[in-house]
Amino acid sequence: MKQYLSFGGGVNSTALGLWLIDQGIETEWVYADHGADWPETREYVAMLQAKGYPITVLETRRQGLDLYGYYYEHKMVPQRVARACTRLYKLVPLSTYMPTPCEVYIGISADEAHRIPRLIDGQRQGESKLFPLADEGIDRQGCISIIEQHGLPMPIKSGCFICPFQRRRQWLRLRTVHPELYCKAKRLEDNCNARMRELGRQPFYLADKPLDAVCEADQADMFGERDMSPCLCEV
Repeated sequence: MKQYLSFGGGVNSTALGLWLIDQGIETEWVYADHGADWPETREYVAMLQAKGYPITVLETRRQGLDLYGYYYEHKMVPQRVARACTRLYKLVPLSTYMPTPCEVYIGISADEAHRIPRLIDGQRQGESKLFPLADEGIDRQGCISIIEQHGLPMPIKSGCFICPFQRRRQWLRLRTVHPELYCKAKRLEDNCNARMRELGRQPFYLADKPLDAVCEADQADMFGERDMSPCLCEV
């Protein structure tokens, strides 16, 4: 039976991949590249590939469009309750690539074990999802320790640069470190809301307010206590 690691390029899935290697368990790490992850995540995946880690990169597209292009073409922005990134650009392509019967390792750490039942409920017939980090009691700090023990740099928290669950400090960092991507995010908002105005509807934003308002220097951290969405992007 083929064994896969659902690889997101973040701390948990990287630690899980390394743990599996330490245990002598051979897996194919599969990364769904929808074109809208933070550049640091894509660079980290490329670095691991160059070091010989068994990573397959799927360039996931729909009708030739990457994730950003999909939202722009349809004049939408991702919403917390309706996101194409998880289902259309990650789960569906990964399921298509991983034929059953198979075992799929998921990087859920022990401190996130409450997420496991939902993921098990969503598994396909012939697919067995495995969560060894949680089973072995390895929490987030344990994941960090595994990566450090292997002498690898620490990845950033993986996710899309247009993710509606980003905290204010992440939007600020995007504007500072990747201003071209911040401008793309603003254009996506503007493109969506031009359509909303035509339809006489309320605007949609990537955050709770327009991005420029979110990133005002004197604004309180509206996202300080909010966790990101539990989706495959962040493992």
